[in-house]
Amino acid sequence: MSSTHVESTCPSPKKAEELSLPHSSETAQAADNEDTLIVVHDAADTTLVVEGAFGVTTYKVSGMNLATASDVLRALIYGKGKPKNSPGTDVTLDVGDVDPEALNILLRISHFDFAEVPSELSLDNLCAVTTLTSKFQCTTLIMPWATKWLLPHAGLLKDESCNALNFKAANIAWELGSTKLFRQMVKDMTMSAKVDSEGYLVHTTGTKIMDLVLPAGILDQIVAIRTDTIDKILTSIQAAFDNVTKKTGDINYCKTGIDSEKCETMMLGSAVTQLLQAGLFPVPNVAIYQQSINTLVHCIDGITLHHWEGKNYAPHTSHTGCDLQFKENAKAATKGMTDPLKEAHLEHLKKQSAASGVVDEEETEVEWQSKRTRVVDTISGSGELLSRSRSTSPKANSSKITAKKECESES
Repeated sequence: MSSTHVESTCPSPKKAEELSLPHSSETAQAADNEDTLIVVHDAADTTLVVEGAFGVTTYKVSGMNLATASDVLRALIYGKGKPKNSPGTDVTLDVGDVDPEALNILLRISHFDFAEVPSELSLDNLCAVTTLTSKFQCTTLIMPWATKWLLPHAGLLKDESCNALNFKAANIAWELGSTKLFRQMVKDMTMSAKVDSEGYLVHTTGTKIMDLVLPAGILDQIVAIRTDTIDKILTSIQAAFDNVTKKTGDINYCKTGIDSEKCETMMLGSAVTQLLQAGLFPVPNVAIYQQSINTLVHCIDGITLHHWEGKNYAPHTSHTGCDLQFKENAKAATKGMTDPLKEAHLEHLKKQSAASGVVDEEETEVEWQSKRTRVVDTISGSGELLSRSRSTSPKANSSKITAKKECESES
């Protein structure tokens, strides 16, 4: 896998010299403590030991086969110079606390045992596999399976579980080079993130965004875009109050030109109670607003304005078309959100796409908006969570991902 100056979402691969390399005499001792032994190659000359909360898993493998998977693995086994172990001498390598099932998949592939390679992977398992391909820089090893594994998760944006799983999908997309999925997941994190009682921006799961493993610069983008979007929405609400009560602007919310002051006052008055119940009146400053963009938009979508009814009005002079533009401005703010991906991110994703064989179609902002699943909280004026709901656009369509060597795509 080509290197890039953008930090990986997965833990950075350790250098070979940083990994523990016990002497061959320690192999017997390691074997005494093993909980599970998996023989990947009958003529094994290398032992891999994985130790974690699940116990100890030991793999018997061919060092030569494993070394061909990547330069990182070659350096791990043989060092940067000539082989550290003589032919026929077993060597034990401690590869750290990694997912044993994911490691087994990579070992089966590197030993040409393709019958043991699964055709489908859950999101968690795929995340574990891509964490290892990033760690050992062997993305090309999974090229024949990458597209097939990713395809079932390409439409995650329209799934109700998206808000909880978006950061895992982002890690996968970052490693496999799916620009479309990565952009979707970062935007979804931005839309659903909120501020906790300690002032930290938190993920839907309650985890601090700063504690998630994300590429360099993405956290700053999430914070900046969320702040900018919420500020635009709140500012538009305050502007309506100022325009109507202080006559500070030149926006005409009344479209008829008849009894305009009464019309706008009626709409504003009917909005106040609803904004108050949602904790949006007085209109808060963006610095103290803690809820997510999703929740803010949901609150605004639920506002119903009451219209002025004059006496003996002709149908064409009805005020039902008059509006304070709350919903219109909120929609414009979310639609106009800045692309979180910078040139360095796009360059990394392009290189990873070439390594994994995953190719996806670009999408427009309209497509992303039409497929977005919202998880919104209904908040009382005192900040109490009243309810949580999810909604998905009926126009949602699955993302399309195609392999370079496949002509068939999913719609």
